[in-house]
Amino acid sequence: MRPKINMGTLYVPRVAGNIGGMLMTWDDVKIKKSIYLNLGANGECHPRVGYENYIAVDINHSEGWAIKHDCRTGIPLPNGSVSRVHTEDFLEHVTAEEIKKIIYECFRILKPGGFMRIGVPDYNNPKDKPYLKDCNDPRNPLHITLTNYDLMNKIINETPFAHQKFYHYWVGDEFVFEKIDYSKGMVKRTPDNDRLCRRIGAKSNIKGLWEDFKFILSRGFKFTKWDLWSRRGHRLHVTSLVVDLFKD
Repeated sequence: MRPKINMGTLYVPRVAGNIGGMLMTWDDVKIKKSIYLNLGANGECHPRVGYENYIAVDINHSEGWAIKHDCRTGIPLPNGSVSRVHTEDFLEHVTAEEIKKIIYECFRILKPGGFMRIGVPDYNNPKDKPYLKDCNDPRNPLHITLTNYDLMNKIINETPFAHQKFYHYWVGDEFVFEKIDYSKGMVKRTPDNDRLCRRIGAKSNIKGLWEDFKFILSRGFKFTKWDLWSRRGHRLHVTSLVVDLFKD
């Protein structure tokens, strides 16, 4: 859970191409040959591994290439000036209508042939689905929108993006899992990358087996493989809905 809503005018100690200790400005961004933005980045930006060349756009201060800015107010860059837009674990912190406005704005600033990668919590995960039914997640009170495939697909279809590719998402009681090229944008909270989706060491494995056994008993042996696989330490404990949007 994030301590604050992250939205991304500009803070950035100049590093890896910035000048001395001066602060970065939107004018600095505009002169870059290839502009990569990470919205609501929470500090995930250049020069961090996996976020090379990305500029964080966030309401909170952070180190590296970072801009302090509220994405809900629009992005002050020209039409067709950005090569890539990335965002993970940010859009659930704003309303569904604001999600749509932000995606509209990203379409405007992207170059033809550019794309936007989105990673958000998937509340159709069996461990999270009860909160989706209640339209409230007390574990994450800053999650304003409980994101899931049906909602995100509806929002995206109401934007100018005509082409999209969903990689990870729950539909019904099953998980759709297609290979993601993380060199085009890191998504940390996936079965591929999140440590909570595996058990490391004998102690962890033994404890996990015992917890699984207690879970099975509590269900009276009535459970699905998805119920089990979404438990902590199993492959699908942490899943994000991951989708790329392409501007023709």
